[in-house]
Amino acid sequence: KVEEYERQYQPDSSTPTTWVQSKCKEQEKPWSSSETRTATNQLGGIYANGRPLPATLRRKIVEMAISGVKPCRISKELRVSHGCVSKILSKWRETGSINPGKIGGSKPKKSLPEVIAAINIYKRRRPSMFSWEIRERLLADGICNEYNVPSISSINR
Repeated sequence: KVEEYERQYQPDSSTPTTWVQSKCKEQEKPWSSSETRTATNQLGGIYANGRPLPATLRRKIVEMAISGVKPCRISKELRVSHGCVSKILSKWRETGSINPGKIGGSKPKKSLPEVIAAINIYKRRRPSMFSWEIRERLLADGICNEYNVPSISSINR
């Protein structure tokens, strides 16, 4: 399926380079690994879950939008979900880039040394204290605020 997808979406060598193509830093082949699993969406398009859409398709989405084609029509013609089309167009409008974002989520936050010290003090003073109580105490003592207080699972670690 990967080979079928790449054949289907390879750019034609006779196609002239557009300004959108020049915005894209590199021609990506995100699904070249034989281990990558692909699936077919409801529109009949092939995709690899969690992997970025190829640059050729991203370019085509933006080019069609520039020429006045509505996202719903783009979605049907390119067999890409409406959500994917909307996301790519939103990013392009905001940043001017059609390059995909980084793969993977945010890194876990690390607790500050003073928060860790306070948690250790609470646990030494009262070993039977529950994690939710420690969390409330960190807030009550002003060591943390609602935006940086560690989660209960973090306290348990």
